[in-house]
Amino acid sequence: MIFVGKIRHSYRNNIHHLKKNRTFAPDFEKWTMKRAIIYYILLLLGTPWVILVTACTSNKDWQSFDFYQVEKMEQLTEAPVAEETDEKDAFGQLHEAENREMDVRVDMQFLKSENDGNDKTCHLINSHLIELLLKQSSELSIDEAVAQYIEDVKSDFHSDKVANVYHDYLTGRAEYGMENVINYRLSEDVFTGGAHPCKLTTILRFNTQTGDFITLDDVFPTSNQPQLKDKLLAQLMKDQGVHSLIELHQRGILEMTDMFISTNFAMREDSIEFHYNEYDIAPYAYGACTICVSYEDVRDIISTTWENRK
Repeated sequence: MIFVGKIRHSYRNNIHHLKKNRTFAPDFEKWTMKRAIIYYILLLLGTPWVILVTACTSNKDWQSFDFYQVEKMEQLTEAPVAEETDEKDAFGQLHEAENREMDVRVDMQFLKSENDGNDKTCHLINSHLIELLLKQSSELSIDEAVAQYIEDVKSDFHSDKVANVYHDYLTGRAEYGMENVINYRLSEDVFTGGAHPCKLTTILRFNTQTGDFITLDDVFPTSNQPQLKDKLLAQLMKDQGVHSLIELHQRGILEMTDMFISTNFAMREDSIEFHYNEYDIAPYAYGACTICVSYEDVRDIISTTWENRK
């Protein structure tokens, strides 16, 4: 009714103007009416598309970052020192002392902005990655920090604390999660001697609006964390198809530790993923463990800052 009223109003104004200026033709009234109707039909059809395009654009504005990879690898072979000369085994056979070998690789993603307005945020997040994952000063550039990390590993290799075959692999990847969150996963594969390598995953979260590191306390108030722990335990039992803690123990899970909230968690688009590394809650043979809880499941205990974001 509103649009019909506007059409009539436009029509009357045009006719009044033409009559006043004595330029009115008999068939012109019909043409003016048709033109007004066509105009408002086009306006009516076009408005939803404008709203839809605007909504879609604003929804993805926060995903205005790009990721680029920095990869550096170094191999080193060190001849045995004088004290490690050829020696006989239990059967009297002479064996050459083996060379010591090291293999270090850093393959990590860092952030860059698609627009100048996010440069400060990118710099802050990259600084966090340098400090928390590479254990270097944020005053160093990314290339300098990666190079210094490798130098530190080489220094450990030259000491007497590591095995003859040594490797240290770092792989870091960034991914968008829930609105205004970037999750960062660092996979570390280290071997310094022993039965098997040590594989660790570290997950960090960053606010794309501020560049701040998001902690567990930022997402779940301390007073609500006991409830979160209970929810994680319930989800773990559900994932394992058991109904009691005793049944978990029989599988070797939580046999040596109580349930705890992992600080390695990712705020995904549809759920929160809590990652437990090897040995955290289960034996090495079991491998790493992941527990996912939906935002709906934790709606009553999550911080109000995050409860309405998806």
